[in-house]
Amino acid sequence: MAKREAQGAGDWSSSLRFSAFTVINIALVVIGAFAISPILSTFVQQQRQISELRESVKQHREAVNEIDAERAKWKDPVYVRSQARGRLFYVMPGETQLSVISDVVLPPERTDGTSSKLTRIDRNWAKSLVSSTLGAGTTAATPEQLSPEAREQQKSGTGSKQTAPYPTAKTTDTPKTQEKQAP
Repeated sequence: MAKREAQGAGDWSSSLRFSAFTVINIALVVIGAFAISPILSTFVQQQRQISELRESVKQHREAVNEIDAERAKWKDPVYVRSQARGRLFYVMPGETQLSVISDVVLPPERTDGTSSKLTRIDRNWAKSLVSSTLGAGTTAATPEQLSPEAREQQKSGTGSKQTAPYPTAKTTDTPKTQEKQAP
């Protein structure tokens, strides 16, 4: 069967006769293809750019619609009030706001309860702030020059004297002055 196909293709190719007219037509088709190919590639490239720009316009319109919706929300006084309450912690007159700060974690084995007595701290925070700022700004020593003990004291915030980590609290509603040292 392969012989028949080969023989058929051979017969067909031998039956072709190329005239000058046929050669000219084939040459014109090839020249036309070369002439049209740059135009066609430019057309395809432009169509791709057009589709990319349409997608970009679609995305920008969606963004504009989102911004318009956000602007419409801010025109509503109820939304503005809720944002002021949530972001800026504003309250209406007569309301009391409670803010829960959960940055202090107590160990679970601690059995100390809270006291109902008022306490007063015997420390002037302004004086402590000024002395700490002046002390930090006037030292000429770098951390590498400090001794290991001084570096440890600097990290822990204690100076040359050893103090409790918390200020001394005194109860004020009992006749006896009672001092408690916090752990």
